[in-house]
Amino acid sequence: MTTTAPRLLQVLRRTAVTPKMIRVTLGGAELAGFPGTGPDRRIKMFFPVEGQDRPAVPRASTGGPVWPAGEARPTIRTYTVRRFDPQAGELDVDFVVHSGYGPAAAWALEAEPGSWVGVSEPGGRWEPDPAATFHLVIGDESALPAVATVLEAVPAGVPAHAVLEVADATEEQDLPGDARVTWVHRGDAPPGDPLVAAVKAVGLPDGRGQAWLAGESAAVKEIRTHLLTERTFDRRAVYATGYWRAR
Repeated sequence: MTTTAPRLLQVLRRTAVTPKMIRVTLGGAELAGFPGTGPDRRIKMFFPVEGQDRPAVPRASTGGPVWPAGEARPTIRTYTVRRFDPQAGELDVDFVVHSGYGPAAAWALEAEPGSWVGVSEPGGRWEPDPAATFHLVIGDESALPAVATVLEAVPAGVPAHAVLEVADATEEQDLPGDARVTWVHRGDAPPGDPLVAAVKAVGLPDGRGQAWLAGESAAVKEIRTHLLTERTFDRRAVYATGYWRAR
């Protein structure tokens, strides 16, 4: 089986979404044919390391990826496609910038038009269940790009409720779709604790619910258990992903 080589793309622009979130718009000839549409499309991003103008990326081969000899390996992180516009040739990726941020956020803060980055083919398995009578979407700021794409995919006329934790009111965003949104402000509380409490307190309609949740790993685990045991969601109707760990 032949793997697909990452695409080398360049920054077109960088914009501030909120005080702690940056959107980087990418483009370039290698974006042609990118299969980036759909909800919760996750990509591996290959960031250049010190001394590199562009990251080293592997070429595809039947035996797996082959890295260029003599070049330092890039920093690799997973992100979600926020927007892909094949007509405009643009791919948006959002980065959370907070205290103690890592190399990917550092790259986003310094990225200028023309800066290079590698992007893998997207993956993702979530699709809205046509039999669901309501949707519950849960996450923190790290999940907001994926949350937006999930809300875009919820069928028209099906009720949706999003419960979202952010640092404070300045980190709230406009989101697509007609979902009822409950914003939870973390303040000085440990990450994930306010989200867990808000989900446990939220009222849900009767019927067959489908839940999507992502964010801090311990909080995601606790919320998933709550949905399966106390809210009696079908196990197959709960899609949960831990993005990062606070503890």
